[in-house]
Amino acid sequence: MKLIDYYKKEDYGVEHIFTLLKAKRRSFIQVSFDWSDYPAGPYLQISFGNNRLIDILFWCWKFGFSAELFGFTWDSWDRKENV
Repeated sequence: MKLIDYYKKEDYGVEHIFTLLKAKRRSFIQVSFDWSDYPAGPYLQISFGNNRLIDILFWCWKFGFSAELFGFTWDSWDRKENV
């Protein structure tokens, strides 16, 4: 278990992902800040359930923000250290 984890992902823009209290497949809080190559209209989504307690997603022009509480670790299928 890690207390704090950070990684950067580049795919059609830059995404900075921070994780607090990360286990192998689950985490307490995950937050990401995105800067996309392509602009999009304003978008807000708040969801509950589906393998997480709460998920908030916000996009406006090229900036994006996402936060998740008690959910699957976003990079658990990408990184070899979790296999």
